[in-house]
Amino acid sequence: MFIAFSFLMTTGVSSFAQDVVKVAKDSTTTTVTTSTKVEPVKTEIKSVDLPQPVKDLGVSFKSQGWDTAEKAYEVKGVTGDIAFYVVTFKNPTSGESKSINIDAKGNIVKE
Repeated sequence: MFIAFSFLMTTGVSSFAQDVVKVAKDSTTTTVTTSTKVEPVKTEIKSVDLPQPVKDLGVSFKSQGWDTAEKAYEVKGVTGDIAFYVVTFKNPTSGESKSINIDAKGNIVKE
């Protein structure tokens, strides 16, 4: 009975050891990943050439004391489509300025 139990234990340990070795051999593969970040393309345009919803938002800022700068930028994404516009607003009273990203529908965009 002791010999049968020893044989059974040896078989179980041997089987377990083979599975561990198999897993160890399979886990040695190397995966290489590369990442290519495409920078957005900014093109200078005149503020008068902005889409109407963006101009309408500018009118809203104007009522709060902010003037739209003469120059703005259109930013194209990886597909070449315009992702958003960068519009600069200036406060003539304080001299402060701020740039805001706005999509073609007049929504403020977080970059």
